[in-house]
Amino acid sequence: MISRYAKWRAVNVSAAIRLRFKAALLQKIPLFEDLSAKETQQFARLVTEIEVPAGTKLAKIGEPGGELFAIINGEAVVRTKPGRTAVLKAGDYFGEMSVIDGQPRSAAVEATTPIRLLVLERRDFWRLLDGKTAIARKLMQTLCGRLREAEDTYRM
Repeated sequence: MISRYAKWRAVNVSAAIRLRFKAALLQKIPLFEDLSAKETQQFARLVTEIEVPAGTKLAKIGEPGGELFAIINGEAVVRTKPGRTAVLKAGDYFGEMSVIDGQPRSAAVEATTPIRLLVLERRDFWRLLDGKTAIARKLMQTLCGRLREAEDTYRM
């Protein structure tokens, strides 16, 4: 929840510029790349931009998750239960599984540098998708592709 990030500084810019900026960033994220400009703007209206310092734990394995995070700039490390690690950079995103199914986090993520993020809460994600099957279909196809990629990576 965003309230959990209240101690983090929100980035302040004019609303119109911020909306265009967020939409442009979202369109670069693979999850949203197949959406139209109008569809992306709908999500851009819902995301919050935050900055957090290095060392901030953004997600913990087994913890309830209700946000999707997209990295604007900075880096984070992600660790999974089997002990795999990866570095996330600008354009990467995480938390999409918990946003979709409401289940606990399957990975731990920690900021390794100061990091700027876009945060989309689960309730806003689903509120937007209600009645918008075209958007839901595009997102599900993208997520299936990402899952297939991950499965291929782990098989090797």
